[in-house]
Amino acid sequence: MIKKILALFDTHIPFNIELDPVFEFAHDFKPDIVVLGGDMHDWTAVCQWIADQSRALDGGTVEENYDELRKFLLNPLSWAVPRAKLIYIVGNHEDWLRKASEINPNGRGYWELENNLPKNIQIVPQNQAYHINEHLCYLHGLYTTKYHAFQTVHAVHKTVLYGHTHDVQRYTDISPVDVGQFFTGASCGCLCTLNPSYMKNKPNRWVNGFNYCYVDTQTKAFSETQVYIINGRFRANGRLYK
Repeated sequence: MIKKILALFDTHIPFNIELDPVFEFAHDFKPDIVVLGGDMHDWTAVCQWIADQSRALDGGTVEENYDELRKFLLNPLSWAVPRAKLIYIVGNHEDWLRKASEINPNGRGYWELENNLPKNIQIVPQNQAYHINEHLCYLHGLYTTKYHAFQTVHAVHKTVLYGHTHDVQRYTDISPVDVGQFFTGASCGCLCTLNPSYMKNKPNRWVNGFNYCYVDTQTKAFSETQVYIINGRFRANGRLYK
């Protein structure tokens, strides 16, 4: 049996790119699992760079952030892939919600992901991986250094697809005791705009893209494909999306 997986990372709503072509691909691809790899909303209401958190949270802005997440990501996904299992990996931006609740106890029980996401979405804690099998897993991301793919694969010791860095980088190593066994660490790009206002035109190495994968549930073999989005257009499985 072949299982299909779609992995989306770092939409950073409301700084996301136009996502309709991605939803259209998802509808055509019909994945069994959709991995939402973290930082799906920028969570501007609880931004850690804002010193006065209580003022930033005043006026129900956390609720507005959740409304945006549902409007621009979760609701379109429920249309595109109604039967897919949804996995939400907590990123560093989602972790701001926890930190904000610690600062302001009025938010406890109200701001956390588990109290706001649909019950059918499985939440994976920050810095933990979602494991497909003993050879493949998904992670938000652990490192932002120049050689993060090398660091990540050596930390996880299996093929790991991740986000966090907003770029596309890949490193493959071979088991020293089994030349037939390989491990690949690969960042999968981002789905946020490449020059958001807060970057103030600073150069970066960000790349728009996402990843999809076929997994043979019997043999555990897998084949993953990195998709690059350029000027809002990409080609996947032989079709142009724009």
